[in-house]
Amino acid sequence: MKVLFVSDSEELSGTISLILKVRWRELSLVSATEASEALELVGREQPDIVMLHLDPPGADRFDLISQIRMFSNVPLIVLGENGDVVDKIRALEMGADDWIASDCIPMEFIAKVNAILRRCYPQSDNHISSFCNGRLRINYAAHEVCLLGKEVKLTPIEYKLLYQLVRNEGSVVSRTNLLHSVWGADYEADPEFVKKYIHRLRSKIEEDPTNPKIIVNQRGIGYMYLSSRYFPN
Repeated sequence: MKVLFVSDSEELSGTISLILKVRWRELSLVSATEASEALELVGREQPDIVMLHLDPPGADRFDLISQIRMFSNVPLIVLGENGDVVDKIRALEMGADDWIASDCIPMEFIAKVNAILRRCYPQSDNHISSFCNGRLRINYAAHEVCLLGKEVKLTPIEYKLLYQLVRNEGSVVSRTNLLHSVWGADYEADPEFVKKYIHRLRSKIEEDPTNPKIIVNQRGIGYMYLSSRYFPN
């Protein structure tokens, strides 16, 4: 799991990293102190979750929440003081998924983070834990993708794209639906933005990305996942 932690406190950053590694041993924590740096990292690093420390609760911290929500639906947790009800309401109204007291006990903190991840990254409509079709296998619980028995490293965005296509196997998913499903319902961008990420995904799972047979293009409409053509019985 990759976490973007926005805070002026190196000590708190180290503490959060130690707490989260109790549950997520392969944790990768990326730190930022400035709002502009955090915005850049959200786009470049594609974290699974963003944690924003409100100490002090300056205006730029609240603005950062709304700025992130302009282009990303990444789960976002605000860490603040337990009694700051006004700031808590403001953060939630601006797009935060939850507010956690910074002095919260470790196990409660882990449980809250895990609950948000479950809510924001549903396993599947029917609670299926994995997908397997010939050479491709997806472990929804662990967010792991394997091709020919070897793990394929996907970014969170690439994984979400593959998830949306696989769950609609055999049906065309429009570029607009992919934008809304992966980046958020309020996200607006040129469809070429989706094309760029589809190209990256194909480069990792297609035998020949220039002649795709897993993720095929329906010109002017969107994309379709077709396993049967690539994975013969």
